[in-house]
Amino acid sequence: MGCCLGGCFRLLFGTLWRVLLTALIALLFARVDAYVARRGWDETVAGRAYHAYRTRK
Repeated sequence: MGCCLGGCFRLLFGTLWRVLLTALIALLFARVDAYVARRGWDETVAGRAYHAYRTRK
């Protein structure tokens, strides 16, 4: 019985930390995107390249 519970907890922990890490990375990218837009870097070469990368299909 304990062996089965250990496997379930390991699976849940592994899934949860991946979900949390993905959410943190998404928040980081959203902050970077807002920072670039706020600073007006859309007019620079790097800003235009970043904007083109973000809006590609």
